[in-house]
Amino acid sequence: MPSEKAATSSPNSPKWSPIHWLQRILIGTALLAVGKWTASQYVHGWTSSKVFDYVKSTVEGQTTEPYGSTLTEPWSQITPNQELEWHNCFGEFHCARLDVPMDWNNTEPGNPRVVLAVIKRPAKVPVTDLRYGGLLWVQIGGPGSSGVDFIIKHGKTYQMIVDSHVEPSINDIDVHSPAKYYDILGMDPRGVNNTTPRFSCFPNAASRDIWSLQSDAQGIIGSSEHATDNAFERSKALSEGCSKRVASGENIEDKLAFHMNTSPVVADMVEVIERHGQWREKQGLASIDQISRKYATVIKERTKWMKGEEKLLYWGLSYGTVLGVNFAAMQPHRIDRAVLDGVADAGDFARGEWLTSLQDTDKIVTKFGQYCDKAGPEKCALYTEGGGPVISKKFEDTVDSLYNNPIGVPASGSIAPDLINYSDMMRVIFEAFYSPIQLFANLASLLNDTSERNGTSFAITKQVSQRVSTPSKECLDAPPYAPGCRTQGRESTSAILCTDGDFRAYGMSKAEYQAYIDQLRQQSRWFGDLWAEIRLACVGYDVKPKWRFPGPFTGQTAKPMLLLGNDYDPVTPIRNAHVTASRWPGSVVLASDSEGHCMISSPNLCMARYIRKYFQTGEMPSEGTVCEVNERPFVGVTKPAEKGEEALLEQLKSHARHFRA
Repeated sequence: MPSEKAATSSPNSPKWSPIHWLQRILIGTALLAVGKWTASQYVHGWTSSKVFDYVKSTVEGQTTEPYGSTLTEPWSQITPNQELEWHNCFGEFHCARLDVPMDWNNTEPGNPRVVLAVIKRPAKVPVTDLRYGGLLWVQIGGPGSSGVDFIIKHGKTYQMIVDSHVEPSINDIDVHSPAKYYDILGMDPRGVNNTTPRFSCFPNAASRDIWSLQSDAQGIIGSSEHATDNAFERSKALSEGCSKRVASGENIEDKLAFHMNTSPVVADMVEVIERHGQWREKQGLASIDQISRKYATVIKERTKWMKGEEKLLYWGLSYGTVLGVNFAAMQPHRIDRAVLDGVADAGDFARGEWLTSLQDTDKIVTKFGQYCDKAGPEKCALYTEGGGPVISKKFEDTVDSLYNNPIGVPASGSIAPDLINYSDMMRVIFEAFYSPIQLFANLASLLNDTSERNGTSFAITKQVSQRVSTPSKECLDAPPYAPGCRTQGRESTSAILCTDGDFRAYGMSKAEYQAYIDQLRQQSRWFGDLWAEIRLACVGYDVKPKWRFPGPFTGQTAKPMLLLGNDYDPVTPIRNAHVTASRWPGSVVLASDSEGHCMISSPNLCMARYIRKYFQTGEMPSEGTVCEVNERPFVGVTKPAEKGEEALLEQLKSHARHFRA
């Protein structure tokens, strides 16, 4: 809500669809829905027709599923197996479907199973090569985002960071070479995307689309007088209905809800790395006849499956840091290398409170003004003479103007009439704070258009993004909740985080929830209302997990962990990294003097060097190290690459412009 009302208590306020945005919070992303991705593609100076043509071209042929573009194929062609069997997929990747127990404490035959979708970008050398570094698990956030999609889109970047800078020569293998090259792995967690069964609270995809569009139309909390009442009752209706469906236990999809929290996922991770060890040993044994005797013994020893003792190489982003800390607490002896990037407070997450996320959020508006002022009017459409504070004030005033004065957009050409309101702008700000390099210039253009009461480009992109699912003929004729037609949606996020929390949100009264909103508003004017949606999703969710690790989230890992943090992260303040490091002796925090969510939101060769050194040798940066980024929002490149790092910088720049956490 506007700044003059942010600290006041109002008994009423609306909601954006429950957890609609959470897939890009804990980094995220969730990977984002195609429609929401297009909302970021504003370019200053484009005409309406150019905006429409660009956005249309980006979404044509893509899936409308909200969690990724990898559904169905090639997964339906892969037979589930209790061992890792890799199949070529998506061009240069390998895919597997690993069959695991749904209930890790009840593994008897005949009990329900989960089939995990796993993908890897293969290392530049085979596992039998002495320079093979291992399997690096990269896990995106959400919770509920697709690890498979993330690796397809971004696996190359992470491989370029952790691999040796020296390209391997297969014909010149040095036993004593220090260079290492890694497989990059991702997984769709339980209930998510390609992992089956999928979790759904709606009878079909169309009913979920209608619900989401209704929620979007109502606006976010704080955007109207009766927002909280509407949000509270709608969310409670959804979660109560979902709980009743789960309690009925009519099919395997409903039983899954008791086993979607983080603890079983840790067990899934253990199984994946153990089965990778088994596969690695088979590869080693199969290749011995083709290797000279000089190396055969070494290869056999290096590829041996260490049953029950396989180690984890890990890079977790956002919620992925919660998963990493849970793994470290439950399996500390298995941590070989672990990077926690954009660190969430695991204790706060386990309490279901979400009160340690927004401490640095509002500082980003000040940085917006500073960078805009430095870049000038040619690069920042909102530029105003008078310096950064004047620009930041114009930013706030423009947003506030929409609260009581939305912009009507008449039908014109290919667009229908529309309304641009306060909720629309707050959602775009939410995404822009996550990815300033990518979205600050676009946000400035939108704000400038808004200040001039021009909502045409905004309306075009909104309408292109509002796409709905197209069910098959079989699903059109199928009864409600037909297993083959129950697509995964945003409620998977709620199912994970609500069962991870300790049930404090369940049964919360409307007055208690209003007090919680006010508490978050005191932390952040810009994110407080939206952030309150997380806990709201759990108010009526009456599902308790069968197995939940309560902590403590502290201990001594086999090898120390490296924690990454940006000085101005909108949802995982760097203080969380320092608090977490203090709980794990030997761990070190590496800081970036940048804005945005997670390290990769800004090109940072300094950080990349330290991370590479950590994975190559285990060496940690000194305490208190702060890395300077290579590019600033609006301004552009401020620190060119050093010789030999040009390709990596270009990759990091590209990643920062397409990254969603």
